[in-house]
Amino acid sequence: MSSRSIVIIGGNGKIAQRLTKLLVSSGHQHRITSIIRSSSQADSIKALSPELVTPLVLSLETSQSADYTKVFEETTADVVYFIAGGSGKPGENGESAVERTRKVDYEGSIMIYDALEAVSGKKPRLIMISALDIRAPDAPFPDHYDEADRALSARIKVAHPVYYEWKYKADIELVGRSGFKWTLVRPGGLTKEPGAGTAAIGRTHLTSRISRDDVAQVLFYLLDREDASGLAIDVAGGPSDIKSRLDEVIKK
Repeated sequence: MSSRSIVIIGGNGKIAQRLTKLLVSSGHQHRITSIIRSSSQADSIKALSPELVTPLVLSLETSQSADYTKVFEETTADVVYFIAGGSGKPGENGESAVERTRKVDYEGSIMIYDALEAVSGKKPRLIMISALDIRAPDAPFPDHYDEADRALSARIKVAHPVYYEWKYKADIELVGRSGFKWTLVRPGGLTKEPGAGTAAIGRTHLTSRISRDDVAQVLFYLLDREDASGLAIDVAGGPSDIKSRLDEVIKK
């Protein structure tokens, strides 16, 4: 795996920090620009690897598309990971949690798509975190869902309607873009358990939760998988070796 220039948007998040540790681990000398929304997060991000990680304060809520294009060009980014999210919290300028979800998860996504398209020369590849079961409001359940999956899906949509609405719209917008290469990663419910190095990838069950460690591994293995471009990859807890199963799904 050759050294890459990588930008992580949402660098202070739990999955993002796990991914950063993998990217700078022994044998991987990737250069990371970790975009965070507060200077108070900088020291802990820098501590992940003082030589290889550069924290950069830039907020999806207050910055412009051109600001991100500048970062991508100045770092000669090869890959951009979008792992940011509104987290159901109020915004920086007094917005409600609902408004912030729209601002970060939808408008922030669109801003990054536009920024990538504006990069001069070769565009970075985007690896975008979404969520399992994101689909049109009137779409039927996937054929492989069992009764428990369908029941959980219905409960989640009632509990988080705004999040699912804006993530769906952001994903649909991404699928329609052709100015840069992209891969969507759609993890199921997340746990804090140590990673097992295994997962279900492809046709997954919504009820099978997955460790954040294992989601970070999926993102890590996708770094050099340009052949995953244009794919939306569902990931949940399961027994298959992550690297091997990911390779099978990509090659189908």
